[in-house]
Amino acid sequence: MEPITTNIRVVIDRSSAGYRARFAIAYLALFVLMGGDAVRYAIGWLGWGIVLGVLLVATLVGLFSSDWKAAFKRVPWPLTALLALMLIGSLWSNYSWISAGAALVQMATSVFAVYLATAFDWREILRLFGNTLRVIIYSSVVFELFAALVTRGPIEPFFPNYEGDHPPAVAFYWTQGNLFTDDRIQGIVGNSNMLAYMCMIALVVFAIERAANTTGRWVSVFSFLAAVPMLLLSRSASIGFALLAVMAAAIVSIAAEGKTRDIRHRYYRIAWAVIGVGALLVLTYRAQIFSLIGKSPDMTGRTKIWKVVLQLIDERPLQGWGWTSYWVPWVEPYQGLVVINHVPYFQAHNAFLDVWLQLGVVGLGLFLLLIGLTFVRLWRLAVRHTSPLYLWPILVFVGIVTQNLTESRILVEIGWVMLVLFAVKVTEPSESLEPLGKTVKLSRLKRLAKR
Repeated sequence: MEPITTNIRVVIDRSSAGYRARFAIAYLALFVLMGGDAVRYAIGWLGWGIVLGVLLVATLVGLFSSDWKAAFKRVPWPLTALLALMLIGSLWSNYSWISAGAALVQMATSVFAVYLATAFDWREILRLFGNTLRVIIYSSVVFELFAALVTRGPIEPFFPNYEGDHPPAVAFYWTQGNLFTDDRIQGIVGNSNMLAYMCMIALVVFAIERAANTTGRWVSVFSFLAAVPMLLLSRSASIGFALLAVMAAAIVSIAAEGKTRDIRHRYYRIAWAVIGVGALLVLTYRAQIFSLIGKSPDMTGRTKIWKVVLQLIDERPLQGWGWTSYWVPWVEPYQGLVVINHVPYFQAHNAFLDVWLQLGVVGLGLFLLLIGLTFVRLWRLAVRHTSPLYLWPILVFVGIVTQNLTESRILVEIGWVMLVLFAVKVTEPSESLEPLGKTVKLSRLKRLAKR
């Protein structure tokens, strides 16, 4: 049996100093960052802030107990420049103190991502994400069943984010209890798009867990049996397109491995041509396509939001309005800026427009450079290594970047953590990776499929 077709035996020393503390910090922080609304609905904004504060202190202690100097040296300069611009931009921001605070929060989130990149290897990070996502998805199944069978209707947040005794619109419910209806479910995370976002990442992670022999067969089976229905019932069109991009990236990266440079680049040209034609067809026939999947041609009001955002960008194209990540609703120009069906919106629903709006054209350039540089490095890792383990970073990255053409989640919470994690972790020396096998990933996956 070729080396690549044998299970990689990874010995984990659970008795090592700080083992339990490292994983406890990581699991709790990942859950809070993945299920932000669920935590805020359950313990309120104050409780959420206290939990994050405690986790930040624990993260700093863990980070500075490790080789933190080497970790920060691996931070790519576009990321450093982008974070610096967020802070410096508060000097000319329309809301200086809020910008400065938001920049510090962004840096704190980045510190946790650097901690993950430093304290864990790729296999351990995959395990962390896989187990956390299982908790969120299994909890979502139980939560939706409880709403449908026990309360038989919507469930309001314990700590509401609205005024009055009852939600002003259905979007403010923790869940609307739609499991057995024709409407979208929200899961424990309280938002259909966020639930779909978690499920998309989970499908990639669960697939790579199985391919890389990090979980048993039945764990994988039950994980997929929970994630797939949750994804379908959340009915997110943007996640559907993102999954198509993930599938394309998986096919091309696996096919390109082991090929000569000319053949690899021929595959890449064909892939980009197909993507370009597909995007053109979607734009041309968007009304028909979106009607087929039960969506409005304006992508649920996104074109209206983009027009408003572009008007604001036109007022300050160079310097931007100041960093806030998600919009702060009580300051100009965001107060009452976009309200659709009695629901206020606090993001541009396009990460690139949001960065341009808040940090100007320089910030947008740095963000594009960070995205492009991270993509190239992750792609090289995936194509040049023979283990399926190194597919998950590029596939998740492609999925979240594609999804953020219609969302801005990559700028906050777990989205930003994943961006920084991938950007930093991928710069590690090749000596830190698992050994190469003698056959390509395709052989390994074919053998796995026959089991």
